[in-house]
Amino acid sequence: MPLYYFNLRNGHLHVLDTRGENCTNPGEALEHAVVAVLDLTTREGRFRNWARWAIEIEDEHRRRVATLPFSLVLKSHATEDG
Repeated sequence: MPLYYFNLRNGHLHVLDTRGENCTNPGEALEHAVVAVLDLTTREGRFRNWARWAIEIEDEHRRRVATLPFSLVLKSHATEDG
């Protein structure tokens, strides 16, 4: 199963994922990233400004597969909550 890395970025701050997670494909990696965003924002609080944060998903060769802005996930989740 391929290994994917989920790096956090906030403008100038870049936190590299050194462990990675096994996912069957890029779609599953994207789903994992959405869950990670929701978990992190729930644990760290909704009062933090998440507008500039994103998860950069990289494959096992450290090639970027996707970038997922936290704001997109939070907006989508807020819409689902009604």
